[in-house]
Amino acid sequence: MPRTVRGLAFAVALICGVVTTLLAIGATVLVHRELERQLDARIEAETKGLLGYYEDHGFEPLARLIAMREQRIGLGGVGYLTGVDAAGRSTAYLLIDAQGRRHAGDLAAATPKPGWSEFVRFRRPDGSTGVAQAMNSTLPDGGQLIVAADRAVIQTMHWTMLKLFGVGWAVTLLLTTTAIIGFGRVVRYRLNGIETSAAAIMAGDFSRRMPLDGSHGEFDRLSLILNRMLDRISALLDNLRQVSGDIAHDLRTPLQRVRNRLDAMTNAATGAAHEDQLHAAIQDMDDLLGLFSSLLAISEIEGQSIRAGFKPVPLDEAVGEIADIYRPAMEDERRAFTVQTVPVIVRGDRRLLQNVVANLLDNALLHTPSGTPVCIGLQHGAEGAVLTVRDEGPGIPPAGHERAFRRLTRLDASRSTPGHGLGLSLVAAIVEAHGGTVEIVPSDTGLTIGMVLPAE
Repeated sequence: MPRTVRGLAFAVALICGVVTTLLAIGATVLVHRELERQLDARIEAETKGLLGYYEDHGFEPLARLIAMREQRIGLGGVGYLTGVDAAGRSTAYLLIDAQGRRHAGDLAAATPKPGWSEFVRFRRPDGSTGVAQAMNSTLPDGGQLIVAADRAVIQTMHWTMLKLFGVGWAVTLLLTTTAIIGFGRVVRYRLNGIETSAAAIMAGDFSRRMPLDGSHGEFDRLSLILNRMLDRISALLDNLRQVSGDIAHDLRTPLQRVRNRLDAMTNAATGAAHEDQLHAAIQDMDDLLGLFSSLLAISEIEGQSIRAGFKPVPLDEAVGEIADIYRPAMEDERRAFTVQTVPVIVRGDRRLLQNVVANLLDNALLHTPSGTPVCIGLQHGAEGAVLTVRDEGPGIPPAGHERAFRRLTRLDASRSTPGHGLGLSLVAAIVEAHGGTVEIVPSDTGLTIGMVLPAE
């Protein structure tokens, strides 16, 4: 297998040349056999007619018939193989009695042996020599009837076909080589573009993408897939950089608090003060542990290993159970809490799916004022089960929709609100692990989180 485009081009050209040569040889053999068959058939038909005339009229009338045929040809019985039709086919006769005397015809060749003779040398009227194909039939009285046909037509056809196939082979080889070389250059040009972009990306230009020419061909599809892969990698790198900075910020504050409180404990005068400081330090450490637990949970979910335990889940029942748990909290804050579901079966993890709804309800309780209505909806959609959680709070600005699902993202720049910015990240990870999609549905007021999950 050639390892380069140029090598492939020449290999294909060589194969085409060999195939063309084999076809030419095969065609030549077939044409040769057909011409031989036609020549034999003409000689047999002529011989059969003359033998029939001999049986009906005898030897001497047959001699006169042959002489008349040669005279009709116009050469007066000299016996040469003479053209008798527009195709240039030639026929000659020779009639010999039992004593070996010639009675008709004057074939300028040695008397062939009885039966078929394929290569009988003879002399043409112009003095040139040729090769004839002859049939020698023995007559009942011991005489011989010889009918011969010139093989020049076969030889001429051979040379004509060799010339035609030679020209055809050369043209085919030239066109094939030109086409393959042109194809190779096009492929090389596209590969050069991909190589250049890949080299730029390796050099650190992560904004570079594979070139597209709009042809929607194989290279365009390959470049599109590579570009999507690069977009995904770029997003992961951006998220990694953001997570690194946010973790540093989020860990610094609780650790500093723990350090300050522990320092204060050493200076506290009473046991009660010591106890308060210890409780506060424990709470800060719990927050820190909660942050790491959430990060680990997201990593495990994104690892896709949880899919092995997926089972059919009545999503409406799972959502209803979580809604019942949160209903008292909604009533305490005088919120209108509505749940509208239809029976839907999805394949997944019941606990994780309930965790999705719980996270969204926690966000509604945390980020919207008391009295803000909250609604859960579950219905059938064109692509599966559609689950929505909506509140009538301040919502998220359109500019923050894309960032909302990133890890450790808080839309308040001061990062003063409780939490670590992992709620929506966990929701997105769980939904994607179930083969679904999640998005913030644009609306004039409030916030609507829409999810689509494959339904059974």
